[in-house]
Amino acid sequence: MNCFAESAFISMLNIGLFFMTYLLVILAGRLTGAHTADSLFPIFSGCPPLFLISLSVIVLTSYLVSAPIYYGTKWFFWQAAAGNTMPASSVFAGYSSFEQFKLCIKLRVLSDMRRLPYILIFGTAAFVEGFLAQEILSVGSDTVTEIFIYTGLVLVAVGVIYMCFCAGLKCVPVGFLLADNPDGMVSEMVELSESLVKRNMMDIIKLYISFAGWFLSCLPAFPVIILMPYFNVSLAILLRDCIEKGKQTDSTEKAEKKEAAHV
Repeated sequence: MNCFAESAFISMLNIGLFFMTYLLVILAGRLTGAHTADSLFPIFSGCPPLFLISLSVIVLTSYLVSAPIYYGTKWFFWQAAAGNTMPASSVFAGYSSFEQFKLCIKLRVLSDMRRLPYILIFGTAAFVEGFLAQEILSVGSDTVTEIFIYTGLVLVAVGVIYMCFCAGLKCVPVGFLLADNPDGMVSEMVELSESLVKRNMMDIIKLYISFAGWFLSCLPAFPVIILMPYFNVSLAILLRDCIEKGKQTDSTEKAEKKEAAHV
């Protein structure tokens, strides 16, 4: 309530970056002949080499250039969760120096590299499952067999999404931890993020589940402008509580060890 205008602007900025990247991809498809449909849906009639090169350049550039804004957004809501209203321009702090810009890129790449093995493993498993199911169905099968196959595909898809989601959770706190310690080492922040999630996995998953209905009910872009700030602040508050609880637990364990050693 105290920073609604700033939050709306930041949400629109992030959504705008996504749609700008999407439109550039469609434009590249138009210019190279890969996209010939009458609509703006991502339906490509082919993948000529020039389009693939353009696609790689657009996506990679967007990924790298938007890294400071991604972490600037986390920093803004981390401060908001503590009751500090920051100016909307603070999301651009990552561009203040080349060192900060490089730090944001390095942190984003390292975080995503930690997710990549899980995505490749479970994604490959889902692809193999889908390929085998298609081969079986192409030979011919009765209704009961088809029901079992489609049920298995649904279960595999749900399992893959869940495992990739859990793997991605490990790096969710990284942006908030960067806000709390902007001069920290990248590897240390990633390790601390993984440790924090490992100790509080169920609490974080419960938070995501509690917002699932809200996200499904506002698929159009405009309601997300309101929902994303609410979610980010809620996540920041939860992580602050988890960090504080971890500090108290560590202090208690140290005190117990000291007392045991004294005895």
